[in-house]
Amino acid sequence: MSQFICSLLVFGTIGLGANTAYGATFGNSNSGASSTEVFEVRYNGAAWNYAASPYKYTSFKYTRDGRTLLSKTAYSSKVTGSVWDDIRWGDKYTTKFNWSRGARR
Repeated sequence: MSQFICSLLVFGTIGLGANTAYGATFGNSNSGASSTEVFEVRYNGAAWNYAASPYKYTSFKYTRDGRTLLSKTAYSSKVTGSVWDDIRWGDKYTTKFNWSRGARR
């Protein structure tokens, strides 16, 4: 019985730990971008550029091994998108997030 309980505790700990989301937000409430890692296999990105922003646009991009996986640009609203991570190890398989702003209005 104690082995069964220990197995449940280990499984529960692994299961609960696997759904942790990690994220980062850049910019401010008028113009910015964010990226959130979910289940360590999916990245959810967003960019926003609202009327009060002094910039023409805000964009985000996911790349891997020099190739663009997803690129979105917000001109007067919010845009979102997701990509799946590559579970292999090494720099070649690392998914990278970048964001940028356009020229001032």
